[in-house]
Amino acid sequence: MDEVKRKYQELVDSIKALEKVAVAFSGGADSTLLLKAALDSGADVTAFMAIGEIFFPQEQSGAIHLAEKMGVDVVTLKVDLVNDGQFARNWEDRCYVCKSAIFSRIKKEARELEISHILEGSHLDDLKEVRPGRAALMDLNVRSPLIDAQLTKAEVRALLKDLGLPNWDLPSNTCLATRVPHDVRITSTILRRVERAEAALAPFKFKNLRVRDHEYWARIEVAPEDVPRLFQEREKVVQALKKLGYRKVALDLEGYGAR
Repeated sequence: MDEVKRKYQELVDSIKALEKVAVAFSGGADSTLLLKAALDSGADVTAFMAIGEIFFPQEQSGAIHLAEKMGVDVVTLKVDLVNDGQFARNWEDRCYVCKSAIFSRIKKEARELEISHILEGSHLDDLKEVRPGRAALMDLNVRSPLIDAQLTKAEVRALLKDLGLPNWDLPSNTCLATRVPHDVRITSTILRRVERAEAALAPFKFKNLRVRDHEYWARIEVAPEDVPRLFQEREKVVQALKKLGYRKVALDLEGYGAR
């Protein structure tokens, strides 16, 4: 833990040197640690959060509440991606288009506040995956201080726990649009259907729950260790999703994360 704390201090010091920063905040573990470090640095900090139809409303409300507990008033920026043709077409560059739109907006707002440095919460493990959105961050000169401090996801969670932050074990999640297969046009109707579907299954407390929307049928992913329990609960799960209009409900036997 001493090495992890050293990395955190390095993170804090690096932000302190910037003096005035904008932090992209979502309420997830990574952006929470980044915001905490920024506050600990003594720098002038403004937190921005994108809001819109592609995000889970309950998660966004929780993020704002968490920020308030940390003593931060979040600046919310409404981003209408569903009506952005390049995003809604849902090609493989969807995440690039999304990040580009969100961070361009943050950069614009930050410029008006005379903030030159935009920070976001990618960590070292993110570099192991193919993430089209990272190209947008690089194009816009957005900084990733957790990567600079060589912090991994496990270390981010360990630090949050040590710092007494409540979301240290909050499961990672992605936006509603990721539940829609590429090349299927993203609409408000689909996003709301996915939101309602995952809300309907939330009481089961499956880990890494994802409801993939294939129009008339739903494909459910959960953590591999929860697949047997999902199978046991299949009648209740099918009933819950058919009430929302799905005609067929399928279970991904490999589980979430298997590729």
